[in-house]
Amino acid sequence: MSTINKEILVLAQSLEQPRVVKRISELSKSYKKVIVFGFNRNIHKVNNFSALNNFSNVEINIVGNLSNSQYLNRLKSYLSLVYKIYKNFGLKKKNIYVFGLDLRMLTSGIVNKSVTYEISDIVWLYSKGFKKVVLKNIDFLLSKFSSQVAFTSYGFFQKYYKPYVNECKVIIKENKFKSYGKVKAIQKIKLDRIRVAYIGAFRYSGIIKKLIDILSNDDRYRLDFYGDCHNKQIIDMMKGAQKSANNIFFHGPFKNPDDLEEIYDNSNVNFVAYDNTLDNEKVAMPNKYYESGFFNIPIICSEHTYLSDRVLENNMGWSIGISEKDMSVFFNSLTLDEIEQKYKNIKGLDKTLFEA
Repeated sequence: MSTINKEILVLAQSLEQPRVVKRISELSKSYKKVIVFGFNRNIHKVNNFSALNNFSNVEINIVGNLSNSQYLNRLKSYLSLVYKIYKNFGLKKKNIYVFGLDLRMLTSGIVNKSVTYEISDIVWLYSKGFKKVVLKNIDFLLSKFSSQVAFTSYGFFQKYYKPYVNECKVIIKENKFKSYGKVKAIQKIKLDRIRVAYIGAFRYSGIIKKLIDILSNDDRYRLDFYGDCHNKQIIDMMKGAQKSANNIFFHGPFKNPDDLEEIYDNSNVNFVAYDNTLDNEKVAMPNKYYESGFFNIPIICSEHTYLSDRVLENNMGWSIGISEKDMSVFFNSLTLDEIEQKYKNIKGLDKTLFEA
């Protein structure tokens, strides 16, 4: 029987993740039926997964809500998921596509299955000591015994998993942008002043504070924050900056891809300078790289990262240090002419590098 005649179960922590929605849409082309079990999260509730409404062979099942740090409630939700899988599919053979280490651990309790395990962040790299050692070894073991392992960055496999996962089982699923026909590339960028956009999940409070301090109340720049996070202090810092500065704006959550054309049209540089002291960030490939390539907006990224190698290779932007001095020197020397040149270069690149 061909693959197209089979069904696949998809287990996802968050159905708001554009990457998850995109992967489900891809699977719908290879399987007769895609049955999704996913969770709502307590941030970024903009119904991104509504993009799947037009896929007749995709069935969405909301198992519950996942909140950060409420691990007892999360355990109940996961047990509920296992119950639903056994109730609906029993002991028969199951094809499963799973996102994230915790849900991959959960599939260990499901019998008679073939598992594709997608790794978009190496979560144990954020842990320390004994916890890190335990999670790392569990992850390597589960990766080794998965039917396939999908990495969103080749850097993940090359740096950490190569000794444990046979390369014939590896598939690289880059976070390429999927427009669903709802948005188009920016054909003429605004050049009235330097328009810096920070788009997505806000994680790096120190870098965000430096960015605010450097650009605040300087009319040569405009700084826009689009997104959300679990850290209330970061959100309060952005909202406070909006009140105290005449050139800083906090916009909150957005819908992907529906709102992105307007967001990128209002910008002329995409700030993707993450904390390059973190091991995961050194080898990750964020979806902002692909969005910038699609929309033709230059990127500012952190030096000494896999991302910076790709950005410089394609002449898409700049690689900078993340100290306040380095960031200040960079912004004080950045010109609109340089931005326009990077924009023209990106515009001429092959869009299959960026678009799914």
